[in-house]
Amino acid sequence: MNDVPKVVEHLKRLAQHYRDTHLALETRCKEMTSAAVFLAELKQREATLSNRFRLVQQQLLASLEEDELEKMLELSETFDEIRVINHFALQAVAEANKPADEQVERA
Repeated sequence: MNDVPKVVEHLKRLAQHYRDTHLALETRCKEMTSAAVFLAELKQREATLSNRFRLVQQQLLASLEEDELEKMLELSETFDEIRVINHFALQAVAEANKPADEQVERA
């Protein structure tokens, strides 16, 4: 019998979800007619996903044993750092796409 460990199936599912998300956003990016609209969509999607993550995170943290809790905290810190980086990346892209006169006014 060739039983695949459950963790491999989970990793396969995560990889497929990552690929599907990447392809969907890549397609949407190619189809966009306005960078500003696409950026707004990305920001909204990021906020919705962050809220969903926080809800699941709270439920998971409440259910974990002490040894598992440290691993979850490390994952959460990593997620938070990625989220902060993405926030500043989106902000930088938005600034780069503003007309020059708007950028000067803000400075």
